[in-house]
Amino acid sequence: MPRFCPDHGQLFRNRIKEGLSTIRKEYLDGTNRGCKNGPGPGMSERPYYHDFAWAYDLLQTDPIAPRVDFIEGVLRAQGIHADSAILDGGCGTGRYTIELARRGYHVYGVDRSKELLAVAKDRALHTAVHVEFLVADLLVVAFTRQFEAVLCRGVLNDLVEESDRAAVFRQFAAWLRPGGIVIFDVREWPRTVVRYKKNSVHRRTVELPDGRLKFQSETTLDLESRRMRIRERFTVSRNNRETSKANDFVMQCWTLEEIRERLVTAGFDEMGVYPSYGEDDRAWSDRLVLVACRQSV
Repeated sequence: MPRFCPDHGQLFRNRIKEGLSTIRKEYLDGTNRGCKNGPGPGMSERPYYHDFAWAYDLLQTDPIAPRVDFIEGVLRAQGIHADSAILDGGCGTGRYTIELARRGYHVYGVDRSKELLAVAKDRALHTAVHVEFLVADLLVVAFTRQFEAVLCRGVLNDLVEESDRAAVFRQFAAWLRPGGIVIFDVREWPRTVVRYKKNSVHRRTVELPDGRLKFQSETTLDLESRRMRIRERFTVSRNNRETSKANDFVMQCWTLEEIRERLVTAGFDEMGVYPSYGEDDRAWSDRLVLVACRQSV
């Protein structure tokens, strides 16, 4: 289990009143039995999240400021302003977590990959904001205080089991105060089919200080199950030597009908469906961004 610096814990208690810091005690006491360093149930394993976590931000270079502008606009429209407590579920390398913290929110980042969180913590050390990070499995982690908002980006497509796809929405409801909101995105199946029938192969080359990284992914669509079967390959060249690692994994896309059913069952009111994180976000052609509010009763 992670151990947090006492000074950081005191700062967190001072910033977030009414006992949000009890989250720390919960984990130090070991009451979260679902905390994992490895893949959670129903979630597909990717070296991208582990062995090649160091390369994640080298390959994911889309500017995030316009997306965070959109997220902040949604928060403000619901009366959720700076100093509010936000959970970034599946925070990865912490780019969104830290940007929201920089804008004055009290953000708590959770991810099941200790390697991605190591990158996030290193980034936080070089930023004049404070963020708490925790290694945990989103499908089972529990907190002793509720949040005003939950952000969950690029995570739900990794859930392929029916039970887990239902469970994550129950988790959203458990983490939020009544009237709190969740902002999340998914790959929408019809738009995913259009995108990958046009181009099923993605390649990227990145120059390293001491070599070169080549990345390739090839996607095959399973039309019956709405699943993406993906083969990724990472090739690193250093000192006239080349090493390569390939892996296969599965993602399961969503339909708007399934999402709406999950939201209703978990006690949410749908507030908005968007094709992206605002007009300035054109990077993704197959995503849906959704905003939902936890019902008060």
